[in-house]
Amino acid sequence: MMDRAAWIAMPSVTTASRLRHEALLDALRRDPRQAVEEEHIVCLICAVRFRQLTNTHLRAHELTAADYKARFGYNRRRPLMCRSLARLYAERAVRIGLADQIRSRPIVVEPALRRRGGMRPVTLEELLTRRDARRAAAGGVP
Repeated sequence: MMDRAAWIAMPSVTTASRLRHEALLDALRRDPRQAVEEEHIVCLICAVRFRQLTNTHLRAHELTAADYKARFGYNRRRPLMCRSLARLYAERAVRIGLADQIRSRPIVVEPALRRRGGMRPVTLEELLTRRDARRAAAGGVP
């Protein structure tokens, strides 16, 4: 962690780098899927790269994970972490048999939930993914 003296001694950000920073954020906000990289995820508020966007970091922006996902159009179930970390967690869950430890599946216990089906808002991430899939099926480049 950087101490206060080192932070104060840092040179100010130039106008050119600030413009590049804003251009990057604008591009990522248009397609938030691009913010999730193999080894990093970019915070769409401050453009800092992390392996995982924690509740502590999001609280600094006065947001919860759900608010962040809604604001930038991520699916509700999207993990706010880089792909490699998500893969590591998924592999670990399979290895320890996490799915076998679930005692109740609400969609099986309450058939009314199945009837609700797709009654949820469609997020920006989902719209972009569907658009890319349609283009790929039509032979275009996503």
